[in-house]
Amino acid sequence: MAYKRIEHDHELPTYTPPGHAGTTNTTLVDADFCGTFTMVRGVVQPGGEAEPHHHEHEHQIIYIMGGEADVTLGEEPPVRCRVGSIVRIPPGLQHRVVSLGPEPLDTLVIYSPPLHAH
Repeated sequence: MAYKRIEHDHELPTYTPPGHAGTTNTTLVDADFCGTFTMVRGVVQPGGEAEPHHHEHEHQIIYIMGGEADVTLGEEPPVRCRVGSIVRIPPGLQHRVVSLGPEPLDTLVIYSPPLHAH
């Protein structure tokens, strides 16, 4: 596949992942690029959330670029995360993310191995 080397995120398709409310995701880099990861931009409106879930095989890294969220990992109490927070989630760990507002939560998310396409 011939890959575009430069693209603009506003030109890419968006989707809402299962179990997420108020979320718009854009796959920025898919598995076809190098086969070892996918990179997604996720924007969660205030009050929106990723309901408790886990990924069987994928490591997930969330970098918060805007907004604020409560992030719950496993049985631990929620942690307030803001711009510059990095959340590292190993495979199998249940997690939940709730956007607190007033502005949308803006995240860069990396999955390795690549997350299956939605």
